[in-house]
Amino acid sequence: MSSILLPLITPPITTPIQYKPTIGPRKSVSIARGMKTTSSTNASSSSSSSSSSAVADDEKESKLETKTDGDDEYGDANRRTITPPKRLKEDARWRKWIGMPSKNCLESMPIICAHCNQKLTARDVPYGVDVSRYSSRRRSTNVEDENDQEEEESEWESMLRRKFVQLSRDAETDAFLLRSSRRPRLVNARLAQACTRLREKEGKSLTEANAILGRGKMFVLSREQARVLVGRSLMHRHRGGDEGGEGDDDDDNAVLDAGAYLDIGSGEGEVASKLGEYFGTVVATETSPAMVKRCAESHKDWTVLETGTIEDVWEKFKMQNAREEEEGTSTKSEAAKKKVRELLDKEERTETTERQHQGRGGGGGGKFDCIGMFNVLDRCDRPFTMLSHVRNLLKPKTGLFVLAVVLPFRPFVELDDGTRRPPSEKLDVATPTAAWEYGCRDLYENVLKPSGFEIEKISRAPYVSEGDHLAGAYVLDDVVFVLRRSADV
Repeated sequence: MSSILLPLITPPITTPIQYKPTIGPRKSVSIARGMKTTSSTNASSSSSSSSSSAVADDEKESKLETKTDGDDEYGDANRRTITPPKRLKEDARWRKWIGMPSKNCLESMPIICAHCNQKLTARDVPYGVDVSRYSSRRRSTNVEDENDQEEEESEWESMLRRKFVQLSRDAETDAFLLRSSRRPRLVNARLAQACTRLREKEGKSLTEANAILGRGKMFVLSREQARVLVGRSLMHRHRGGDEGGEGDDDDDNAVLDAGAYLDIGSGEGEVASKLGEYFGTVVATETSPAMVKRCAESHKDWTVLETGTIEDVWEKFKMQNAREEEEGTSTKSEAAKKKVRELLDKEERTETTERQHQGRGGGGGGKFDCIGMFNVLDRCDRPFTMLSHVRNLLKPKTGLFVLAVVLPFRPFVELDDGTRRPPSEKLDVATPTAAWEYGCRDLYENVLKPSGFEIEKISRAPYVSEGDHLAGAYVLDDVVFVLRRSADV
């Protein structure tokens, strides 16, 4: 590390620093697509590890320019446009150099869309949905059986209107957007330079390099957003309420002390912690050794597994806890250890009962009360297989699966040396030039529904990475599904 990190108190850099982008500039629909439409549901736009590879480092500051996009493949030529409000003046340069943002910095701070390098501000980040896009497509598309198409679209439109949960920017989101701006610009520049050197000279992936340097933190949901989207449903379902219902506000912050949460591709665990706090036992998986170390250091009561597979995650969870107890290396508190023992004892009794009644082990009953997978589906090699394993691990009646996916959908697999290749299993999702609404529909109709899941809630949120010396933050557009197991498929 000492050979990589340059002294932070040095004269200003006199030569340009070359950065390797995660996702290069491309001509496609971007987050700005969401800016240009008014939400039919609620038009408010006020707002793991493998996930971190989705956010780009720009090669030079000249790329921080506003770009416009053309109509998408569905011929959405009639969409409404809104004249953007007058941009506020950015902070003075001296404030950026010393890391002291002004009171109104957030509304003028440059935020970059990592898909197309479009320059945005916080007010541009979309949270709403435009259901009218589907009817626009029907009017502009000729199909052989128009009636069947209209019936299909109407069914999806109806579901989206009923299940969509409108989120908005809150204080925790704003605080994360400002995180990098509170560091001196020179510190951000040196960290970016060190990250590039790790990738180019030592062959580290972006995820591994960020973990070593402690940069590139990620954000999807605030605690309040997680409570609204997931927490209420969790508490209600585990109290025997009707499916899709919500509990009383007084119960929102209760913890399922006997429950278990699995987070797949958790990175440093910042995103996973928003859901993990509802459960007594948390299991996190991650493929990057450096990320595993950071996650375990930050969350000592969790069981953090270095693995790229989840079909045997329960056995690995049991083995690691047994080994830690035997060797005396566990960092868990006594309360956390007790909860793990109680959970394992309960599941062992359940398995014994199932073997007696069914003559086979487990019966696909599932082990986890909730499973989270934030921005991993587009980075795994076999996404359909992954979803099948998730379904088997999820409790059938009360379990919830929280899935966040970046749209437009651009899947690739990042190898240990930083190179990339296409996944082995390809998903039938709208092309990268399609709007958020089309990708959202295709993910459910062509991927999640055939995999045995039903929608409990659906929402839209920005996937934010902390910024550097070039931009205050980098952002992508997420769809967040809250799913439950459907009847056996």
